[in-house]
Amino acid sequence: MLFIFGFNLLFIIVLLVTQPKDNKSNWWMITFSAAAAIGALQRGLVSDIIPTLEKMELTLLPSILFELHIYFHFLGQVVAPYAILMYAIVYSNDNKSIKNRFLPYILSIPMFIMIFFTKFHPDVVMNFKVLLIWVTPYYIIASYLMLNTWYREISISKRKQKFRVCIVLIPVWLGVYFLNNVLGAIDQNQQYFRLIPILFLTAYILFVFYIFLHGAFGVKLKVEQQQVLDKSMKIMQDGTSVLNHTIKNEMSKIKFFFNIIHRSIKTRQLDDAERSIDSVFLAIEGVDNMVDRIRSITQEIVPKETNVDMKEAIQECVDGLRDLFYSEGVKITTDFKIDTIVYGDKTLLKEIITNTLNNAKEAINTNNGIIHIQMLKMKNGGISIEITDNGVGISPEELQRIMYPYFSTKKSAKNHGLGLSLSYNIARAHDGDLTVYSELGKGTSILVKLPKSRVVSVIPKIEEVSM
Repeated sequence: MLFIFGFNLLFIIVLLVTQPKDNKSNWWMITFSAAAAIGALQRGLVSDIIPTLEKMELTLLPSILFELHIYFHFLGQVVAPYAILMYAIVYSNDNKSIKNRFLPYILSIPMFIMIFFTKFHPDVVMNFKVLLIWVTPYYIIASYLMLNTWYREISISKRKQKFRVCIVLIPVWLGVYFLNNVLGAIDQNQQYFRLIPILFLTAYILFVFYIFLHGAFGVKLKVEQQQVLDKSMKIMQDGTSVLNHTIKNEMSKIKFFFNIIHRSIKTRQLDDAERSIDSVFLAIEGVDNMVDRIRSITQEIVPKETNVDMKEAIQECVDGLRDLFYSEGVKITTDFKIDTIVYGDKTLLKEIITNTLNNAKEAINTNNGIIHIQMLKMKNGGISIEITDNGVGISPEELQRIMYPYFSTKKSAKNHGLGLSLSYNIARAHDGDLTVYSELGKGTSILVKLPKSRVVSVIPKIEEVSM
């Protein structure tokens, strides 16, 4: 049991160090972990520490620790389910303030009632049947809230994150509920609670796995993005070679046609001259298109920075595409959790939104298409803009190459695969990041993050606009 105490203590430290102080659900998770820690500690005191001290012929210290074991046992039993329910309520409410400010006090009443149903001396004896009456709805409601929050999440990235939270937490507290509360109510002398460490160990393995997978994935992502950029440089170098080759070939054509034009004018064959002029314009247009395509990804992006109202900028992009999208059966919804001013290039930032909206629209093959835009404040003080569609999604193989210049999942020859690469470069030019999440048949989310250093002001605001 002592290793559960150690792991919970470590988990609490990790949460305190890594999570923002204003994360309300985080504090309830710390409370739950503390309850689990002292519950494990009291068991370790009785089974290991106190017997060892008694063998050392110490008397006062074992007595003090035994007294602590009594109250630790009580607190571990009653605080854990309360903290779990409060965590689920706050988490499912996206860390907003609970509308009923008396709810935490109301839900804590059963803990105090248990004092009258508990024998504290000479040793603690919990009335597990009474305990079971109120912890059962607490655990069930908490599990429902967590699963419902995951199920109803529209954002693909947040949906995955909430799924991982559910996978780590729900089996643990339901397992504790069954092994400790249900079986304890049947027989207080049962020893099945000794299996609880296995539940916590499994949860910690999953927790570490997800932390390393996605924490390391965060590092890995930077490495992969660097690899993408390195490969992109090679692609751009190849593109420049193609451009040089194209110019060389087209210039040869232009010279050839100009010679024809020159002879045709001398011989008064104006029809031949006109056809040759048309061919020259086609050749020039081809070079011009190729130059634009290469320049879009090779030119260094230097933002012309001013204060930008991001809500206004996003709304301008939405308004500009309203009629076109509506005619093709695509509806856009917006959810601005904040009004924010950022320091950046409004034209370039709007380019990200416009490119992403167009990509989302092209990925939708139904008349009931939905594109949802959400803007909110991140825990680190930055802002995130997420654009989610219910389109066809992207395969894992294509997702690995989605940032490459010239790569496109669209089959149309008009799609050159430059929009997403350009958007990523714009985000990086603003010290931010752009990430793509997608599942085949479910849709795609583009998540744009701008750091705290770019945020001038943030005003929390809940507003939904549909079109």
